[in-house]
Amino acid sequence: MEVIKGGAEEAKARPGEKDQQLKRIEQMEKYLDDAKEAVKNVSSALEDFMEAQNKIIALEHYYEGGCWRKDFEDDEAGLLPSYLKRGVLTEDAIYDLLTDNDELLEIISMDQFEKLW
Repeated sequence: MEVIKGGAEEAKARPGEKDQQLKRIEQMEKYLDDAKEAVKNVSSALEDFMEAQNKIIALEHYYEGGCWRKDFEDDEAGLLPSYLKRGVLTEDAIYDLLTDNDELLEIISMDQFEKLW
């Protein structure tokens, strides 16, 4: 991405540079619009993510507390009805979710977000 400089040294437009100035302003306006939209989207996603944490904790307790193993074994033995949705009983679904959740928590811990300037 080519960045058109917008610092103080560029503030004084010389004759014939009006087009460059207009192009710079248009580019910065696009950056502003894009960045505002991205921040809005991430903010909304973070709210959803934080609200999901109680569900993730419940899934972790289910998975590690023994109930999951019994439900898994009963499913393997054919003791559960065939119409029952059972994605939670796959061997990797909860584990993968917990791993992904931990990675995201690490990313949003702010240690990962150092200013780029």
